[in-house]
Amino acid sequence: MVLTDTRTRRFDLPWAGSVRPFDVPAKNLAAEITFTNLPPLQDPSAALRHAMDNPIQSPPLRDLVRAGKKVALLTGDRMTDKMLGSVGGLGHVILDYLNAAGVPDADVSLVFAPGTHAARDIDEKIGPRLIGRVGKYIKHLADDDSELTFAGYTAFGNAIWVNRHVADADVVIGFGEISPNSHGGWTGGGKMILPGVAGKASIEHNHRQLMLPSIPLGLADANPLRRDMEAAARLVGLDFKIDVLVDDQQRIVDIYSGDFVAEHRAALPKAREIWMTKFDPVDICVFHPADWRDRTLEGSMFISINAADLATKDDGIIITCLSAIDGYAVGEGMPYGDGKTSRDVLKMKAHEIARDMIMGRGNTRTGSIHFATRHVLDRKRVYLVCDGIDASEGVEFGFAKVFRDPQMALAQALEEKGASATVAINLPKGICWRQMPWREG
Repeated sequence: MVLTDTRTRRFDLPWAGSVRPFDVPAKNLAAEITFTNLPPLQDPSAALRHAMDNPIQSPPLRDLVRAGKKVALLTGDRMTDKMLGSVGGLGHVILDYLNAAGVPDADVSLVFAPGTHAARDIDEKIGPRLIGRVGKYIKHLADDDSELTFAGYTAFGNAIWVNRHVADADVVIGFGEISPNSHGGWTGGGKMILPGVAGKASIEHNHRQLMLPSIPLGLADANPLRRDMEAAARLVGLDFKIDVLVDDQQRIVDIYSGDFVAEHRAALPKAREIWMTKFDPVDICVFHPADWRDRTLEGSMFISINAADLATKDDGIIITCLSAIDGYAVGEGMPYGDGKTSRDVLKMKAHEIARDMIMGRGNTRTGSIHFATRHVLDRKRVYLVCDGIDASEGVEFGFAKVFRDPQMALAQALEEKGASATVAINLPKGICWRQMPWREG
């Protein structure tokens, strides 16, 4: 970003491997949504050992385990090999700690907890050294009924099936990371159980609750999906949770551990400082979903458009900018069922997607993602600026207008909202694509 003169601010929009300059009148620019880097820990291993010995609202981890106890160590797809399984990775620190407490590696089951996400390159991320240490390595499959056992019911009307290896363990430990999330409000905490190692039916019931008057993004206590997740984790018995906060290079800046609700809430003030920007809702929000998510429309807007929704007034205008140089998707798009793909689903109104979700039709994960997007498109004027989507199809997707030039889109929005309209900019990069306006609850 450079200052071009006293009247405009220039931003560089990522665009198909290059950038596209974009100017905003300085008098209109009210906010820039940014990611705040905090200093990384000098010795994450020592910090983790201290956290396990001094947890929040829980006995030290060494007091929960002992010789003869079977331990399940759960982790998810937000972890990196450097954080977890490489030489000096924190997965080894946890195993060493368990060894010192009397639990040998052979009595530990390492469980990958992806929910219904695809397990992309997870063996490489966890690392062969860590996998080779433990007695069992289990990759949870939410739709494999033979690997599930029934745990009971939550107070939110959900029936919980969970991975049987987790249910059979004497002590269940989770290791994860906290960042904004569209369903649970935030990752981390009890989300390691639901959706992490839950059955598909339990996950889908939880995700159907996305149909809320208020977007769940960034909400914890005020989020019924989060409360259902935590009820499931309490039911199954998530005995100890470790969560980290990271900078934009995925270096650890803080570690929290203990009771999975208490440690999660203790982390949120600092998580908000990292991921959120305080400002009053604006008339216009211009966003790009992140440099690495620029080439297709599918999946590129999900959290970012919800963040833009929160950034704008009820009658505000959102300007979505991305090249979409490869069109809607590479291939047919995410499967939905009944011969439909996600491309067909995004052309449905939000209430039509909601009906499918309530009736159990189609892929609920695809449906919930596209419901959240279409719900914004149905309620607000959203412009699409891209190269790869035909204007007529863009309107079918729910966009009010389709432009090729972001400057023209902003000029149109300023004409509609007036010369004094306030503008917010959200241009995340890399892992910072979840950055968002400030929100508490």
